[in-house]
Amino acid sequence: MITIDKNDELYKYLSKLKVKDIDDTYKLLASQGRYKRQDVLQYFRAEFDPSLTQDIDDKDLEKIVDYYADIRQSTKLTAKQVNQLLKEYSLGKKTEYKNLIVQYYLKDVMMLCLNYKSLHKDIDLQDLIQIANLGLLEALENYDADAKVKFDDYIIYCVYKNVTEEYKEKK
Repeated sequence: MITIDKNDELYKYLSKLKVKDIDDTYKLLASQGRYKRQDVLQYFRAEFDPSLTQDIDDKDLEKIVDYYADIRQSTKLTAKQVNQLLKEYSLGKKTEYKNLIVQYYLKDVMMLCLNYKSLHKDIDLQDLIQIANLGLLEALENYDADAKVKFDDYIIYCVYKNVTEEYKEKK
């Protein structure tokens, strides 16, 4: 049986990342003899599609892990609840609805960024995430709930539009 040592470097690193299920994650990694920071990065690498993260260096992976730790703490909503929030937001533009919707879609935006980064290795991941998040906000502000387009598809369009426009200007 693995005992949890809150003074252990692994536990401190997991705490810094604000891992929600920290005790379970610690026990899992410790049971596999994985106590180093690199082991934590490898663990989180497996949380994403490995084909998207295999070419990402450890510096970028650490940024992803930090970002993903924030995403994991977001409110868990169902797709039905998000659709209802979208309708409510389009009527009243309430900030609390906007925040919940944005948090719900952060992981999707991250996956889009990883996908784009795997094709364009010279792009800074942190910049890419910021530009993609602006695309998410643009999608939310401009989405027409009465349109026959799913919000998920509209996000993809807005994120890629923002990213391609940004990096086309830099070339």
